[in-house]
Amino acid sequence: MKIAYPSPQFPALPAVTLDCPDGWSPVPTPQAHLAVGLDVEEGQFRPNVVVILSRLLPGQTLEGTAADAIARLEVLPGYEEVGREDADVAGRPGFRIECSWSDETAGTVAQAVRLAVVEHDGVRDLVQVTGTARGTQVEVAWPWIRAIQDSLTIEA
Repeated sequence: MKIAYPSPQFPALPAVTLDCPDGWSPVPTPQAHLAVGLDVEEGQFRPNVVVILSRLLPGQTLEGTAADAIARLEVLPGYEEVGREDADVAGRPGFRIECSWSDETAGTVAQAVRLAVVEHDGVRDLVQVTGTARGTQVEVAWPWIRAIQDSLTIEA
């Protein structure tokens, strides 16, 4: 017997799109399904937005996934939360959190995370869209990061 992906037994992950504005470029990134980064001078930190898709285990919920994300962030040195809320993500119930922390190499790192659970074909998938910038880049990059995250579309 042969089995395949995708197939009725193993449905494909959702299709996602993001707008890539002028001054930003696609960035092939290991483990990411889609990523864009601000065009910067070589050697500078590149503000970015990364999309990761994953299949959820039976019983996993958006609330539990959000709690896991928060727990991973809260232990970072100098963690400060800007805000969190249940929020629409690409037309689906979701969650978002914005925060910062300290990194020995990069200094202050700011991050915006959005999560959505997509139910389709008898499975549930997580769409995670994470925007990251150094603290010194937030004033310029943050409006772009939010706009790119807002442009997310999901098709399942």
